Amino acid sequence: MNDQPWKPSKPVAYLLAVLTVWPVIYIGLFMSVFMFTFVSIGHKASGPPIDVFKYVFPLHCLTMLIIFGLTGAYVVHAFRNDELSSDKRTLWVVVLFMGNMLAFPVYWWFYIRPGASQKTAVPPASAG
Repeated sequence: MNDQPWKPSKPVAYLLAVLTVWPVIYIGLFMSVFMFTFVSIGHKASGPPIDVFKYVFPLHCLTMLIIFGLTGAYVVHAFRNDELSSDKRTLWVVVLFMGNMLAFPVYWWFYIRPGASQKTAVPPASAG
């Protein structure tokens, strides 16, 4: 097994950021669509009813797959992150599993975003 820390490139880090924010946005969209659907059920519309389920179900499945993939990516990153002590690593893995949608943006901000980890940066060469 390769024990090198995984430091994603800038495009990959920003792609992870977009994927990380998507489940939070999706929950808002999901709640809005279903609130609108329930409110509109009470009003007898003259046209045919909108079949929301055929649009929401594939999007919901895609979002679940994204969450599974992000959980795996963040857990692998946490295990290979040299900045974390053993205790913090274990804590982050538990937090990433239990509070994934809320923990993903926090972990991304602290450890994955470009420029986040100054500890592992190569110090400038000293002249002398």
